[in-house]
Amino acid sequence: MSGQTEDKGQGAENGGGIVMLADRYRLRPESALTDLNSPGVQAFSATDEKGTPRPLFALVCRQGIAARTDVLAQFSRFRRMPMMNPVRHGVVYWPPARARRFVIVFEQPSGERVLADSGATIEPWREDRVVRSVVQPLLPMFKELGDRKLSHRSIRADNLFFADPSRESVVVGECFSGPPGLAQPHYYEPIDSAMAMPEGRGAGTPADDFYALGVMMLVLLCGGNPVADLSEDQVVENKISKGSYAALVRNTRLSLPMVEVLRGLLCDDPEQRWQYDDLNMWLNGRHLSPKQALLPPKAARVFEFDEVEYVNAPALSHALGSEWDKALLVIKKKDLESWVRRSLGDDLQADAVRQSSQAAIGAAGGRGSGEDRLLSRVLMALDQRAPLRYKTVSARLDGLAQAFAVTYQDKDKRQMFSEIFTQRLPQLWIENQPILTPELSILRRLYDTVALTLSKPRIGYGLEKALYTSNHGWPCQSPLLQNDYVAELEDLLPALERVAQQGKTERCPVDKHIAGFISARMKGSIEQALGELGNPEKPSVFNLGVLRLLAEVQRAASPTPTPYLAAWCVALLKPVVEGFRNRTRREQMADMAMRLAGQGNLTTLLALIDDPNRKAADEQGFRNAKRDFAALVEQANWLRGGGMTSPAIVKRHAREASSIVSSVVAGVAVLGIALAAVI
Repeated sequence: MSGQTEDKGQGAENGGGIVMLADRYRLRPESALTDLNSPGVQAFSATDEKGTPRPLFALVCRQGIAARTDVLAQFSRFRRMPMMNPVRHGVVYWPPARARRFVIVFEQPSGERVLADSGATIEPWREDRVVRSVVQPLLPMFKELGDRKLSHRSIRADNLFFADPSRESVVVGECFSGPPGLAQPHYYEPIDSAMAMPEGRGAGTPADDFYALGVMMLVLLCGGNPVADLSEDQVVENKISKGSYAALVRNTRLSLPMVEVLRGLLCDDPEQRWQYDDLNMWLNGRHLSPKQALLPPKAARVFEFDEVEYVNAPALSHALGSEWDKALLVIKKKDLESWVRRSLGDDLQADAVRQSSQAAIGAAGGRGSGEDRLLSRVLMALDQRAPLRYKTVSARLDGLAQAFAVTYQDKDKRQMFSEIFTQRLPQLWIENQPILTPELSILRRLYDTVALTLSKPRIGYGLEKALYTSNHGWPCQSPLLQNDYVAELEDLLPALERVAQQGKTERCPVDKHIAGFISARMKGSIEQALGELGNPEKPSVFNLGVLRLLAEVQRAASPTPTPYLAAWCVALLKPVVEGFRNRTRREQMADMAMRLAGQGNLTTLLALIDDPNRKAADEQGFRNAKRDFAALVEQANWLRGGGMTSPAIVKRHAREASSIVSSVVAGVAVLGIALAAVI
């Protein structure tokens, strides 16, 4: 696994308690450190067996959910930063789960959490303490992340730890054990991200981290969640209608300098939001003037939906997206376009609403396709900045694939994402943006690829390949690998070898997920193998495709011998071997296949089974045998038909015999005369 290491725990998979990562870091399943847990992820004590006796801990990630492996290596290179950096990461056998898990090892912080959890309360901090203990020490980290265009996405008060027992400084906790943004409380998120489902918030940009910093400062100043009395929808609606600063600060008493910095950090326009340079100048005493909140235009009259009155398009758009079935009834009428045109006075937006409706109706029809697509497009027209919404899915575009992966096991959600991709809603969302940025161009190419993949509903393509194509670090979801963690192609065959060693060979070693995973990760062509796998009704063809596909993986990414997997494949190859005509050759091939399986080389095994010369010789031998057999049958039929006893045959043979006898008699007479002359 790229950037990862395998466990070498003696006896771990036999039930032992010793768990080693990289032959160096010992993880202790019996020693839980609950104070260091991350949301949904447990922490355990760890030690460095070959280094300094520094206190360590390990986070054991959830089964089937990817860690942020795309940024782990980059963060691990940071030094002397006020953040919890990974020391080592990899996959180990975890005895409590009786399965292999992805783990990340960190140094333990020197102090406790600043806030026990997102719902906890503490004594409010003074403004000077927030600046001295939080803003100043964390600023270098924000600069480093911004320069590298990396986002932390877990900036929050309950992920802050005191850097030392004196509590004079803090460090930020980890951000790697789960998808970015998934664990963030909604009020820490900018408006568009707060409207998205937690699974679909995405990695975002450094601007999201600066927004979260502003919220975190406010939480410390208030001693807890400043909007704890409001529902999530109320907070989002207030942010839309009043701006994030007013919606979150409310009646909190702040000094003018603190008002200034919070206005800058909580600015709803990410282009105008304060970042490192602005914050640094503010810390150095430079007074800046943050832009006032740019609120959406207020309508001349309200639009009532679900017994609530709305006076701006983004708030209405959010409400419609949250009540999908009720919203479908609204868009069937002309009221929405009329309200935008007359009450908001926005002809361009009204035209966009009308055109979206017409385009969607023209593209598809019927409930569940045309109407849902129509509503999704209308919501885009009402609020360009909002996430893509479709039924119960709501995701930022850079978080859409992540949401697809996290919710993949939900059958209904999986169908929704299939409809989103095949109806090209991500591309429509991009077309609706005022500017096509390089990042959006990359996403458009990705979703073009996903749509093309879904247009081929066969093994090696479809939803499974779409999942792994759009989520490069996502572990394979095959039921065969449910007790393993396989996120890289090079780890697939060793994992299947372990399955075979355990005797779990009742199923085929290639299913839709494994084929899709290989298809998404392989650089070379595997079309021949996938074509053979498209014939499950023909075991001799399908099973040969299984071997061919796995042999390609071994050749390209995992040269380690896999004798148990090879034996598994040999058992599947019986229909292929039985396809040979010559019994002796079949017996020889079966014997050779078992001997080759012991070597664990799938390519050699494939060469034996799929040798064109051997096949040609077998076919030629069969043709020769057929010809000889046909001649024998013809002769037998001739004999059965009286060929040797018919009058014509008897007369012919009598003549032939008479001629022979006459010749013999004449010869004898000549011989007698010759002898008499001599005598």
